[in-house]
Amino acid sequence: MKSLFPLTLLTCLPLLGQLVPSEILAKDQAITEAQSDQIFKIVRAVTKGASEVVFPIFSNRNHIGYGVSVGDGKLIAKASEVVPRPKLLVKTKEGALPASILGAYPEQDLVLLSVDGLKAPAAKWVDGSGLPEGAFLAAVRPDGEAAGFGVKSVAARSLRAEDQGFLGVEMHPNDFGDGVRINRVVRDSAAAMVGLRPGDEILAIKGEVVKGFHEISARLRRLKAGETVDILISRNGNELKFRPTLQGSRAKEPESEQLRAMNSKSGSRNQVRDDFGNVVQSDMELESSQTGLPIIDLEGRIVGLVIARAGRISTLILPSIEIEEMLKSEPYKLDQRPRSVSERSRR
Repeated sequence: MKSLFPLTLLTCLPLLGQLVPSEILAKDQAITEAQSDQIFKIVRAVTKGASEVVFPIFSNRNHIGYGVSVGDGKLIAKASEVVPRPKLLVKTKEGALPASILGAYPEQDLVLLSVDGLKAPAAKWVDGSGLPEGAFLAAVRPDGEAAGFGVKSVAARSLRAEDQGFLGVEMHPNDFGDGVRINRVVRDSAAAMVGLRPGDEILAIKGEVVKGFHEISARLRRLKAGETVDILISRNGNELKFRPTLQGSRAKEPESEQLRAMNSKSGSRNQVRDDFGNVVQSDMELESSQTGLPIIDLEGRIVGLVIARAGRISTLILPSIEIEEMLKSEPYKLDQRPRSVSERSRR
């Protein structure tokens, strides 16, 4: 299947995900739309297995997300979107079926549902950890169409504050091109300890040139607590090198008002979108109500599940290996769980 995917389609993905029609010449827009159609045709050829195991979930006629079949009339879905809602119904080809909550997996923000009368095969989870960054991914709807497609932008990592490398800088979100300017340095952080200052422009991390805010954000998110990294900056026209040892953080790095506004431009985000122990990040653009969709690779293998819309071009995916391991244990009853799912959704 991979041999059918033209290189030109891969190179057009940034255009498809980040530009709006007013920014593209008419002839280029036509080319981009034609390439987009080709991508959808390729995706349709491999979606059958995933489309047969995913179902939309409703509460009082409102669509709240999707669930994926794990066999025996059961689905898994995003807990913080489902647990607080009344009168759950699952839409199937045979009609709407009532669903009840069997229990939850709080660490993954997933809930196990029992659906009366649901007849669906169990999803076949495939380990996608070998897929490189830049690998093509698609989120599949029940009708076999792609709800979104993009690439694996950041490999599996922990989003827990104590596991992530914390540099301690707030960067200017509107910077594009080479380098990104530092707006603020957190007191007593790794950045402050080595002498980074507001106004410094980060040019490279670990020897790799950074271009623009989104790229440097992705680079920093790959780093772990305790890691020592080489950072090249520009200060008053002079290039300087620093080697901070990243800390783990006891709290999440605050999101700037500019970044919050930018992330909210294209729709709402899920309330629970962090603190996961192991997630993959993609640049595909989805809605917050599209959690629970299966994620496939170019061969149609289900390599994960959409667990949160975290930003404009930031979709978090729970890897299949995480889900398989989770399903080996019994879910917590809602009055027995070690950590309240509803409490997580209110953070």
